[in-house]
Amino acid sequence: MISAHSSDTGSGAGHPVGRLVVLEGMPGAGKTTLAAGLAAEGAAVLGEYITPAGATIPLSGHPGAGDGAAHNANWVGKASQAAAARRSARAVYVDRDWLSALAYAYSIADKDGGQLMRERCAWAQDCLAAGRLLLADTYVIFHVTAATSLRRRASVLQDDHPWSHPGPLGRLRYFYTWPAQVVSGAHPGLGAALLTPAWHRVPGTGGTQSRLRLLRQLGTGQ
Repeated sequence: MISAHSSDTGSGAGHPVGRLVVLEGMPGAGKTTLAAGLAAEGAAVLGEYITPAGATIPLSGHPGAGDGAAHNANWVGKASQAAAARRSARAVYVDRDWLSALAYAYSIADKDGGQLMRERCAWAQDCLAAGRLLLADTYVIFHVTAATSLRRRASVLQDDHPWSHPGPLGRLRYFYTWPAQVVSGAHPGLGAALLTPAWHRVPGTGGTQSRLRLLRQLGTGQ
């Protein structure tokens, strides 16, 4: 098995692990705000990009869109920290994981013929098999339209980033409609693995408290 679920054990017998809940979906859908809300309540939370010590890196410090090695290193580092954190917490919440690497690749697939998508799927499969990446117990996908995403992020859009333009955002939204199916087109084995976690789709609108309540419930396996 390439996944690690809440019924597994940690480094030795008698060490149950907490559930791993990953917040994914469209930029501007509220993931980071909700992650901060969970952290304020005392939940174990890993930010979108983190230092080796686990501190969240602000948006201004994120790698450039084309720096794939830095992005992938972040996902691997977060998986290691999530694996350690879930041995001492009922649930660990993660603001994006390696699924975002595939989502980005798919969003620009019309530019490179899907080459980056194929490469990243192979990378993810290899890392999962080696235990360097994890499958979440639950992926929570937050949806907004491309137009809403652009409007909410108007002050931080970067012209050289694909997610600052309607076309790639439209492809991104399609990816998040059913990631396992999209991934299967490039890598059937990885697509099949993505059928293992639970998937919850949540509109990127609505009250913060109601969505926090949902995330807390998912952290307990409800």
